[in-house]
Amino acid sequence: MLKRFILTLILTILSLGILLSQTSKKPKIYITVDMEGIGSAVSQTQTRPGDSEYEKARKWLTSEVNACIEGCFEAGAGEIVVADSHWNAQNIIPDDLNESVYLIRGFPRPMMLMEGIDTSFDGVMIIGAHAKEGTAGAVISHTVWGTKFFDIKLNGISVSETLLNAIIAGEYNVPVIFVAGDQFITEEAKKTLGNVEVVVTKESIGWLSAKTRHPKKVCEEIKEKCKIAVSRIGSFKPYRISTPIKMEIVFKNTYDAESISFLPGFKRIDGHTIIFEAKNVKEVCGVIAGIFSINTR
Repeated sequence: MLKRFILTLILTILSLGILLSQTSKKPKIYITVDMEGIGSAVSQTQTRPGDSEYEKARKWLTSEVNACIEGCFEAGAGEIVVADSHWNAQNIIPDDLNESVYLIRGFPRPMMLMEGIDTSFDGVMIIGAHAKEGTAGAVISHTVWGTKFFDIKLNGISVSETLLNAIIAGEYNVPVIFVAGDQFITEEAKKTLGNVEVVVTKESIGWLSAKTRHPKKVCEEIKEKCKIAVSRIGSFKPYRISTPIKMEIVFKNTYDAESISFLPGFKRIDGHTIIFEAKNVKEVCGVIAGIFSINTR
């Protein structure tokens, strides 16, 4: 009887220890940051280095990222990694960024907007998200490379940058838990990724117009929604696609499709479209990053 009691007690203590170690683990968060979807950004005068309001927009962007970080930490997050992922990936102002996070910046990089993601993360957040190319009424809508790409399809699914980010994260079994951007991309996120937390940073009117809120109000909501997202971290599911992956890139210019079709493994199926079979998501990223980097240097 005594032996059975001692054995039960030991097993109970061990189980309790495992439970406590699991519950005490602080969620590790990955934040990827674009710029077109931040509040108040309505044209390239805010999103292109050197243009008239770019320096102002960098402050708006950094403030939204900091609001996200603050919400995460208040909800009990542990390590946070931020990936600057717009234009040349040098938009966030490092001196103004929360001192407790790591910052990934600069292009080229093989995993593009999701460089540094791995299985150690518990959730992904997206700041500054925007709608994909061709979305009617969406402000500054494009897919990865606005001057060149019209569409990217993976296994027949046309992907926005937000969905592409979710697919990359899903390869490592990490879910997207929060998205901030205009009403088009936040609605897409809820439909495709499940019950993610979102903040509508502005209401798009057209490609170069939107109804915006005061930047402080946007930041306040981002902070609160990020707190909620971290607090319910276990309720989100990764977005995964099957492999191998049939990848289609639809170019705006026939010359670009023709040029890429010269490379081994690529096939041109019409004037604007090339296809490539990728073994996994990492290969998909490598193809897109390679084409993009060679042509934008």
